[in-house]
Amino acid sequence: MNQPYAPQPHQPHQPYAPQPHSHPYANQQPHPYAHPHPYPEPHPYAQPQPYPYPYPQRPAVPEPVSDERRMLFSGIDGVITVVAGFGLALRLADDKSVGVFWAVAAACVFGVSFVHHVLGAVVFRTTVGKFLLMTRVVREADGGRPRFWRAVQRWLLGLTWLPMQPVWSLIGSDGDPYEDGCGLRYVRSKDLR
Repeated sequence: MNQPYAPQPHQPHQPYAPQPHSHPYANQQPHPYAHPHPYPEPHPYAQPQPYPYPYPQRPAVPEPVSDERRMLFSGIDGVITVVAGFGLALRLADDKSVGVFWAVAAACVFGVSFVHHVLGAVVFRTTVGKFLLMTRVVREADGGRPRFWRAVQRWLLGLTWLPMQPVWSLIGSDGDPYEDGCGLRYVRSKDLR
């Protein structure tokens, strides 16, 4: 019978040659964002580092609208206020005496004006005239929604605009208090996006 394998002579056991010990991660590339020392020692005479984050910046508020646009939406809002006020007065005091009718008409015009200019500015940041001309009312400080009492102050200041024009023309002022009065500003809608 043929033996498939020839017997091998016995050889004495030779130990393996000593291998140099290496770390299993020694050949790995360093991470591209790794710092050489996680906690570097500061130099004793180094300048202090600036504050790592910039100070909070005041938000940019858009530029105010032009005088032409301001006059146009003021005219539209004035017509709406007078027509709606007199329409309401006709429904409430049509059969009353003339004196009572005019008192009710004045109250209705001021009431409609208050709702239109104050509540419209606070709730919708606009009035009908400003909406038609794509204008919004914002706070001058940060461009946010107007506060109620600021809107009331601005409304009262606006009521004095027409009666005060002769006075402003006599003293030579160009009406600066009316530009962005009471910390509110009229801006274009597209500038708020």
